[in-house]
Amino acid sequence: MNLRNINFNLRSVLNSLVRKGLILWILFLLFPDCSTFGPRNAQSSLIIVQMTLQKDELLLDELIDPRFQKVTLRKGDSVYEYSENTENYYYFQNLKEGQYEIYDAIHLLNRGASDFAYGSTKQPAKIDIDFDRKDIDVSRLNLEPGTVTFLGTFHVKVNFKFQEEPEIKVRFSKTMEEERAAFEHLYKNYPRNGWGQKAKNRLKFINSVSPM
Repeated sequence: MNLRNINFNLRSVLNSLVRKGLILWILFLLFPDCSTFGPRNAQSSLIIVQMTLQKDELLLDELIDPRFQKVTLRKGDSVYEYSENTENYYYFQNLKEGQYEIYDAIHLLNRGASDFAYGSTKQPAKIDIDFDRKDIDVSRLNLEPGTVTFLGTFHVKVNFKFQEEPEIKVRFSKTMEEERAAFEHLYKNYPRNGWGQKAKNRLKFINSVSPM
């Protein structure tokens, strides 16, 4: 009798834990703003980098996630990896004030169904972006405390060649339209988040000086 009671109590506890875990998981899906993505304090700042990737093989475009698995910024001797990513926007959060610039980016190729070469190309394991000095120089910005800042967009185009390393071209741009779109995207995805609220305020300023 006692053993049955113990088993019943154990099942009740396990069922309760499973229900609570399921509720927490659903809440996380419904409210992603509750994650660790958010300003640590009033002086914390965020940098947004947009990275687009275009490859010249259709099959690769269809089967490979176009996101970059690694994007980093540099400040002096320190290197920072992005904290969060939505679509082709990469967020570097809780940075201190100072001068930042693009450092490197990597897109992995040999993953899952794409773990073999297509057509006549020699497919490498990854696309490793070595930014030119001019790209680094134009990306450099002075980050102020408590701000959300758009660094710019890097348009990466990869041309796969027969039995050769792929040709990689990088073009940098930073327009008012791109900046507006970056803040709109951040606010749309994190409307209740501290970063989203800062993006909303920045949007108001942009729209006041450059109406759509």
